[in-house]
Amino acid sequence: MKFNRKKIASLIRSVITVSTLLTCGSALAADSVTSNTLDWHVLDGVTVNSTASLCSFSTVKVCNGSILNTLYAKNNFMPYWLNPVLVNAIMPQLQALADSNTLSGMKQRLEELKKLKALPDQRGFDLLLTDSYLVYVDYVHQLMLDPRPLYNSHPVELTPLTLKMAQSYFPLTAQKINSLIPSSQFVSTMGVINHLLSLPANPLDSSNVHFDKVVYLGDTIPYGLKMATVLWNLGYLTQPQYQQITAQATITNIGVMNQAIKTFEGNYGLKMDGIIGPNVVSQLIRPYSSLARITALNLQRERFAQLKGNGPQIIVNIPDFKMTLYDNQQPVFESNIIDGMPKRPTNLFQSYINTVVINPYWYVPETIKVKNIIPAAKANPNFLKNSRIDVINSWSDRSVVPPSSIDWATVNPLTFTHEFRQDTGPENALGRVAFLMPDSFSVYMHDESQSEYPLFKHHHRDFSSGCMRVQKPRQMATMILSYQNMPTLPSVDDMINTNKHREIGLNTPVNLDVAYLTAWVTPTGQLEMRHDIYGYDSPRSKPIQNQFISIPNYRTHQRIKLALNGQTS
Repeated sequence: MKFNRKKIASLIRSVITVSTLLTCGSALAADSVTSNTLDWHVLDGVTVNSTASLCSFSTVKVCNGSILNTLYAKNNFMPYWLNPVLVNAIMPQLQALADSNTLSGMKQRLEELKKLKALPDQRGFDLLLTDSYLVYVDYVHQLMLDPRPLYNSHPVELTPLTLKMAQSYFPLTAQKINSLIPSSQFVSTMGVINHLLSLPANPLDSSNVHFDKVVYLGDTIPYGLKMATVLWNLGYLTQPQYQQITAQATITNIGVMNQAIKTFEGNYGLKMDGIIGPNVVSQLIRPYSSLARITALNLQRERFAQLKGNGPQIIVNIPDFKMTLYDNQQPVFESNIIDGMPKRPTNLFQSYINTVVINPYWYVPETIKVKNIIPAAKANPNFLKNSRIDVINSWSDRSVVPPSSIDWATVNPLTFTHEFRQDTGPENALGRVAFLMPDSFSVYMHDESQSEYPLFKHHHRDFSSGCMRVQKPRQMATMILSYQNMPTLPSVDDMINTNKHREIGLNTPVNLDVAYLTAWVTPTGQLEMRHDIYGYDSPRSKPIQNQFISIPNYRTHQRIKLALNGQTS
């Protein structure tokens, strides 16, 4: 199959301004040299309505008309997608994009492609698939500039793709197409998404089932048959187990059924006690299509939590309340964390740990200063002394100001010019160890004050004012320092026991990615879901401040201005 070129007008200034695709009277052509108006005959009789939603800037049937002219001319007007390997590389990625609901018109475009693929004449499919590939390239490029649509439910808005960028993804190879894949678990994730979309409606429809009591071990399960069906559909019961359970006159919360509930709880980030309470029910009744959309949405978010290179790298997943240290892209250490409460969320960003601090001082961030420290000092004259907090003149002049010299009754938290610093010790807000990294928000990872350790016993741990508190900070510090080639450095415990403040600059910084993933598929193919603690998975009425979801990258200096513009979206 070949696109034959019709004899066309002469070259104008050594640039082909008009090109045609002609086979048996059907062509991608320009009306004339002077008008440069494309007439997409190869798509005659084919409805292509998706373009208006995908790229409102286009005036023709596709989004990248002039670029297609150039690309097909360079390809001698031969089709690009004759090799099924290339088609099989791009189509699942377009499907994943459509399933995520992050680009208006993509679902419609995918249906148009499927209709064209079924036709004997594949030229229309080839043209529209090339355009869709460029749309996908543009989408990924826009996300790298501004990832906020992955968290604020606004669609990604495309801009006209440059010819230079388009040409960088040609000639077509599977390697170039696969470079756009958002996750190393892409294939298994798409398998889960396709399975969810193939299922009939969830029988535990919230409109016709009502759980009015908690179901404990040994209790009869209301809607037991429907619940067993959900667990079977989601892979928590084998078919023989499902058949055995559903053959019973009454389904109770024991044995295989109870174990399936526990496994479900674990994979959804819930307490694995086998008790069917409101949190379990709220997850069991979710429509399968909703699970598929959220999984596809998080697949795109994984672009900002990818393992790269062979050095140490930390990925923090806020909804999972966990951090993992990788070496050579393999997990070598993990710890539970406490992250920001919904009203003071932890910022999503990319940086690198460059300093480990032993017995740190705590320099109180502005938000906590205004909302917590000053009100407490005004209410209790002994608060600062009891908390071992000094008033210092300013960040540039850290001389101590006697609290008795301040008329606290007249202090306005918003205009108070002095700053606060807490002394080192077990009750320091940062605990005994802190991990510093470049960022613009005074956010870092650190130990917990001794009196706050019980907070780690909670299953959901969104308690901080934005920083990430680490349950195993001494082990984390030991691991990070093991990469530094500092053979004479004392052990972390020995340094802590001196009670002396010490800052250790790292020879080998450790990359850090703070991510927000509420769904992902494990290497074993298991779907993991977590509670959407900040409400980033669905539309919300209250705008989100840009600083929380712009994902500034302090390794490459990308998106920092976007994060600091003080706006909401």
